[in-house]
This record gives sequence, structure tokens and C-alpha cells, in this order.
Amino acid sequence: MSDSTRPGRGDGLPNRTRAHRGGGHSPRHGPPGRETSAATSNYRREFLAIGNRTGSEKGHLGVVLADIGRIAGEVGSLTLPVMLYLPVAPVREPGALFEAWIVALLTMIVVGTLLRGGWISPPLTDAPGWARLLPTLIWLRLLYFNGILLVAIHGGSIVAGQTGVAAGVLWSLVVSATATGLFPRVVDAWMADTGS
Repeated sequence: MSDSTRPGRGDGLPNRTRAHRGGGHSPRHGPPGRETSAATSNYRREFLAIGNRTGSEKGHLGVVLADIGRIAGEVGSLTLPVMLYLPVAPVREPGALFEAWIVALLTMIVVGTLLRGGWISPPLTDAPGWARLLPTLIWLRLLYFNGILLVAIHGGSIVAGQTGVAAGVLWSLVVSATATGLFPRVVDAWMADTGS
């Protein structure tokens, strides 16, 4: 590829050169399945339309907003089964169940955002960053995220029934923060076991 900005292949877009891709920032540095470059730089990629991507250097606020959008989309869409389960869940304290769910969901989004942006380091691993969006990791996310939420909301509901809503919410917060923080380590182990 050249460093020309002339339109390439008749699509009206500039040729995709190293400069257009952000100077070689790649999500593939570090352990397989992990986006370490997002944790070590302010470069973020965006999807413009079907098949079109671009990227740019962002300020701290731009990085946080891009990462919140990415993690909220991941967690929100993949935990729809639990959200659909909530109205029919057999519990004594339905209000506590909802509060535990919303606290757990928001905690997962916040911790995932902090991990992806490199603001905090994941425990039990030397590499920073969040997990890439690979097909095998989508299935892992689906099982893991829904499992986190089920433990957080049912445990939080039980704790709330025994000791009060505040304790149930605290349970939900601690479980979801800990499990989300450990997700990059789970990804490393998953990739090592599957040989990817």
C-alpha cells in the first residue's frame, strides 16, 4: 500500500495506509484474544457503515465515551436472556431482584470500561486490556456474563431478604465487579485451552 490519499478502487475513499489505520495500532498485540492496544493508547476504531471502519486518536473523554459504548453494547446485548428471565424469576423480594440486577449490570459496564481503557489492570495477568470480539469469545461472554448476573441477582435477592436491600445491593456490586475484573484472565485461560 502507498501513502497516497487518492481514492482507491473506485469507492471514493482514501487508500487505507498505515497512517490511515492509526500508525499500526493493532488489537492483536499481547495475549491472543486480548485488546492490549486499547489499554495502552488513545486510538479507537469506529464503524461508519456496513464494511467501513475508521479510527482516530481521542482525548481522555473521547476514550471513555468510546469504551463505554463498546462495553455497554457488549454487556447489554449479551445479557438479554437474564433481562427476559427477570419478570418470571421465582423470588420473595422482586424489588431487591431488580435493584441487584441494575447494580450488577452497571458495575459490569463500569469495570469493563476501566479495563478496556487501561485505567485499571486485570488481576492475575500481566497484560492490560479487555477481550477481543472473536466468535468463540462471544459464546464465552454469553455464558460468563449471564452467569455473573444470575449469581449477583439471586445472591443479592437472598441477602436482601435476610439483612436488607443495602446488603443485597452490596453483594451484587462485589460479585459483578470481581467477576468482570477476572474476565480477561478467563479469556487468557480459554484461549490457551482451545489452542487459539
